[in-house]
Amino acid sequence: MPVQRQKQSAADLLSKAVRAKIEDGNMKAAVRILLSEDTPAVPSEESWHQLCENHPPAFKSDAVLPEVSQASSFIVDEDDVRKAVLSFPAGSAGVLMVYVLNI
Repeated sequence: MPVQRQKQSAADLLSKAVRAKIEDGNMKAAVRILLSEDTPAVPSEESWHQLCENHPPAFKSDAVLPEVSQASSFIVDEDDVRKAVLSFPAGSAGVLMVYVLNI
């Protein structure tokens, strides 16, 4: 027997979205959601079809990838990556990158 999902109001959906962002520690996204004039889409067949129109499935190709010997490669070392990351203006590179590179 299929489980019937209870329809949720837009306010409930908004509340859940904001709560999820806060629980993830993403306060900026929570505030952005609260200040947005957009409303969550109510799950329906129409919404599903519109999503499918706006986001078609990725192209699937049966093409075979080239052999490794045929592909060109680009080799860098840690110093090259460090210099590239440090070339970005302050605040524009991801914070995680700084920790990964241990700069």
